Amino acid sequence: MRIKDAIFLLIGIPFSFGISEDGRRLGKLEGQDWDIHAALGENAYPYSSSTSIPDFSPVGALVSEKGTLGTATLIAPNLVITAAHVLKNSFSTPTPRSEDWEFILYPDFESANIDYRFKIDEIIIHPYWVARQSKDNPLGDGDKIGVDLALLKLKDSVSGVFPARLPHQNSPSTGQKIFVSGFGNLVEGENGEFNPDNSRRMAGINILDRVVKEIVVEGDIISQSGGLLALDFDSPEGNSNSLSNSEGAFENLPVGTSGSFPLELEVSTASGDSGGPLFARIDNQWRVFGTVSYGSSDSTYGDITVFSRIFNHLDWIDPYLTPWPSSKMLNESGWTESDWFGVFLPFPSGWNYHVEYGWLWSKPFSEDSVWAYFNHLGWLWVSSSTFPFFYSDNTTNWLFFYKDNAETGGWVIYDFASTLWSDYTN
Repeated sequence: MRIKDAIFLLIGIPFSFGISEDGRRLGKLEGQDWDIHAALGENAYPYSSSTSIPDFSPVGALVSEKGTLGTATLIAPNLVITAAHVLKNSFSTPTPRSEDWEFILYPDFESANIDYRFKIDEIIIHPYWVARQSKDNPLGDGDKIGVDLALLKLKDSVSGVFPARLPHQNSPSTGQKIFVSGFGNLVEGENGEFNPDNSRRMAGINILDRVVKEIVVEGDIISQSGGLLALDFDSPEGNSNSLSNSEGAFENLPVGTSGSFPLELEVSTASGDSGGPLFARIDNQWRVFGTVSYGSSDSTYGDITVFSRIFNHLDWIDPYLTPWPSSKMLNESGWTESDWFGVFLPFPSGWNYHVEYGWLWSKPFSEDSVWAYFNHLGWLWVSSSTFPFFYSDNTTNWLFFYKDNAETGGWVIYDFASTLWSDYTN
């Protein structure tokens, strides 16, 4: 006899004694050990971050003084993104106070010491979420159009963690493997029984089943637009395919196709509160493309999870980003590391002292591609996919930066316009 057990990650409800049964959870397949999903969420062996597995270290717990628990993702050293309803779930709910919340960036939030606990400086709830709540029913329906988002500025920047990359030009498509992550209690998927004694970051895999690029709602207050991503939770028996073409549309998700059988570490989230990220690998980079907004049922097989599509709201997010948002702060002195551009010290003026290239000017809000000014080379363009090839605005051709360890130990440049090598000094 197989034991049909599932674990779920609770996001956005009280985590103290007397925990509610209605909440966002992360559910695993039957027959798997709970510690597997905790090891994945911690990137413990054999689940280290790689081209196959995202880095879950920017995923933290969002906790209020009243015991409300949500999940949020670091998207810049001082900025996190979550679901708006974790903070304000109805129009009558008081405006959340930043001093009542805390962002805890640690694999087990209950055991985190003060170094991993960050106070909130400002809460920014998406204006469309507030507008829909004030216009429609008491709970609003912004989640169904994909505007269930909020940002939180931290009082102090996080060091030692690469923030999650935001979407750039391309988005995941249906049929692509994705990862989700968050915190919460453990629940048996067959009967809904749960064990609230959990505070670990969990993670799992699924297949993206729906992409709704845009939903536009015309209203008296404002024309609101959003987008959705969605997946379903398949059972090992292959009889719980809620997003198959035979099931019809679900709310704002159109009819489409979905596989019947789960992946090895397939998970789901469910009805209630949320905030956890959806990760997918696009353009050779792991990026966060959605935040968990709501689900169709109780986290058992057949449940559908709906995410707010972040790509639709980049114009709203961008003004709150610091320069080099997805680069890791190395220490309190401000030294920063880009996972492809190297180590540098940025200054508010836009000048940066790079340990390899010396002084250069650049103030990018997306490191996927950078225009940088080099004193004796002028403007150069480089991206994570072209590095160490730089495009020169002066010569309208390419330069190749090469560290000549065998000869001088310094950098040399090959100019494709002149076909000549030259020593590099800046």
